[in-house]
Amino acid sequence: NNYHERLRFTYEMEIDSSISFLNVKVIRSKTRLITNWFRKPTWSGRYINYYSNHPQKYKINTIYNLVDHAILLSNDCFKQENIKLVYDTLINNCFPEHIIHRHIQKRINFLNNRDHNDTIDVNPTRLNKTHFITIPYVENTSHDLYRLLRNSGFNVVYKITKKLNNLIRRGKDSLHNNDKTSVVYKLNCKDCNLSYIGQTKRHLRTRMKEHCNNIKLHETNHSVISKHRLESGHEFDWSKPNILHSEKYVRKREIAEMFFIKRFNNLINLQKDTDSLNNIY
Repeated sequence: NNYHERLRFTYEMEIDSSISFLNVKVIRSKTRLITNWFRKPTWSGRYINYYSNHPQKYKINTIYNLVDHAILLSNDCFKQENIKLVYDTLINNCFPEHIIHRHIQKRINFLNNRDHNDTIDVNPTRLNKTHFITIPYVENTSHDLYRLLRNSGFNVVYKITKKLNNLIRRGKDSLHNNDKTSVVYKLNCKDCNLSYIGQTKRHLRTRMKEHCNNIKLHETNHSVISKHRLESGHEFDWSKPNILHSEKYVRKREIAEMFFIKRFNNLINLQKDTDSLNNIY
């Protein structure tokens, strides 16, 4: 390299006539190159436990994923050994033998006939009718709901509610309410029992400043908060808004805002703020 002294190019030498790249080990065998499924020395073989509280299709897809690695990344001479490794790995993760045998064979048959399975449905009418819905996974209950939603034309995606970050907390100081983002909040009047409910994706402190300064605008641009301040001479507690809900997705946050507007009494929110809330709520 003569372009710049800080640019450095590296290379890796083969070891025992082989070199690895991502999940593939490339092996020099006489006059040809063959491949095998590569696993790092730190590979533990630990995957989702069969008896964990996860949807069944996640567990089946774990089998399919391992079989794909064992078959698609390997030369024929390694496939039997790799399938044996897949079997042992699944046994160590508490998968029942009959489940392992059935789905390993099913996946192998699929891969052997994949050239005949590559049919793509390009019907735009069908694509436009596909709707996805996310539901929390609760064993048994979610399966019944899954069947009902599928029959109604929905593709169901499960969401696991209890994740590692619910159990393992990072050692960070909690944020002050005014420094939080993507929240639904309730702003209380200091001088009466009226309140205002809103939502914002920005820092709550920034939204409070906007509410406070809105009164400086022309009266045609006044918010319901500014109108209440002018008509009654009351003031709001800008430094202590209550956070009712946190949600990073804007549509879900808007639904949560409308839900809380319906739930609470003594609000100054306009009635039209909940016009788009479905009657199911």
